[in-house]
Amino acid sequence: MTDNLRRQAEELARKDDSADKGPRTLEEMQQSLHELRVHQIELELQNEELRRAQAELEALRSRYFDLYDLAPVGYCTVSEKGLTLGANLTAATLLGMVRSEMVGQPWTRFIHKEDQDIYYRHRKELFNTNSATATASCELRLAKKDGTDFWANLTGTIACDAEEAPVCRIVMHDISERKQEEQFRETVERIIHHDIKGPLVNLFSVAQLVLDGESNTSVMESFPQIMLGIRQVIHLIDATEPLLEMEKGAYTPPETPIDIFQILSLVNKSLEKLSTQNKVTVELPSATSCSSREPYLCGEAFLIEDLLMNLVKNAIEASPREGRVTITCQAEPGTVSIAIHNAGAVPEAIRERFFEKYATMGKHCGTGLGTYSAQLIAKAHGGHVGLTTSETEGTTITVALPRCDIK
Repeated sequence: MTDNLRRQAEELARKDDSADKGPRTLEEMQQSLHELRVHQIELELQNEELRRAQAELEALRSRYFDLYDLAPVGYCTVSEKGLTLGANLTAATLLGMVRSEMVGQPWTRFIHKEDQDIYYRHRKELFNTNSATATASCELRLAKKDGTDFWANLTGTIACDAEEAPVCRIVMHDISERKQEEQFRETVERIIHHDIKGPLVNLFSVAQLVLDGESNTSVMESFPQIMLGIRQVIHLIDATEPLLEMEKGAYTPPETPIDIFQILSLVNKSLEKLSTQNKVTVELPSATSCSSREPYLCGEAFLIEDLLMNLVKNAIEASPREGRVTITCQAEPGTVSIAIHNAGAVPEAIRERFFEKYATMGKHCGTGLGTYSAQLIAKAHGGHVGLTTSETEGTTITVALPRCDIK
């Protein structure tokens, strides 16, 4: 390019020289030389100004790159027709794509199919707004190139492009962690709600005795149940944070010795009213098989109690009237196994997902969280809960937990 300009300049100079062949005085030549010198200085000043402007442009470009492309949130520009006009590096990274792959694609391609209506309402609200400062926000799932999805908060505003056509500028925030935290808390709240109903119903029944004018003797006989119910409610409230940690996979059980026989006795007493109402006999293991003199397990006693409470309560409710729930305890090398048996059978439709969240069938007001929370607590303590069931043999739930190493 420089050589071409040089040739053009020389050609113009030759033409100028041929047009002006008259003699020049010394004074004219000196004046021409002066003008050339001034022009040279002007060109040097202009060149310096251009270099300074270029440096400023590079600085602005670098700042733009930092502020736009390396922003901690994703930026996208979408046309009125819904096509992606541009995106920053963060948006492309969130979607697992290269920016060039996004340009020209329908923006709805990146939205989870079940959340398309959310985006449609969000977009319609925005483009129907006359105010230039209006914004619209929504939370939905975005689909990555690899098929996975993540939760995002989208905030959109309307602007005009270089041709004064309306475009939508979208800011994307990845809110997957917050959504997961919300899901964890919702699950724990449901578990607490599920587990707290039993003791509260018992407390209500005792209060009803008083209101119905039952004798002082009847009320006094119910006081142990009242104390157990209050104790359970307090423990369930205390269980909120440990259960939340378990949902996150971040729980570490304490090395506190647990007396299994004592816990099973407390569970039996707490469920005494239910077993009496259902005319079901609960047989506990002997004190020699789960000796109180030797702490078999380590962990949170009230959590192990809640685990067993749910499983024994389920067994009583599933057992036929006049039936029997048998609990046995067996110490093996490194493991303690607690088996809970009843004559009922788990419906075949839910056997494969018996310990999954919300798996329930045929149980009045069942939530499907009792066995899920039991498995959750067992695994958090290094163990597991198993199921065997059939129409002929009934159902046996086996809780296997590691033995305590403390002597």
